[in-house]
Amino acid sequence: MAKLTAWLVTILGVWLVLAQLGVLPASLLNLQGWIVAIIVLVIGIGKLMRNYKSR
Repeated sequence: MAKLTAWLVTILGVWLVLAQLGVLPASLLNLQGWIVAIIVLVIGIGKLMRNYKSR
């Protein structure tokens, strides 16, 4: 799980830096809210699954 979280946070960080530098086209920036929400959701669900799997 730690590897998944690390990869997703790294991808999110790169995405946000590229957006601030203006490298990403406007069509991708329109999806930025969705991208952030999906990454946070995947991290949260993964951690919940790990926590409740051991019981």
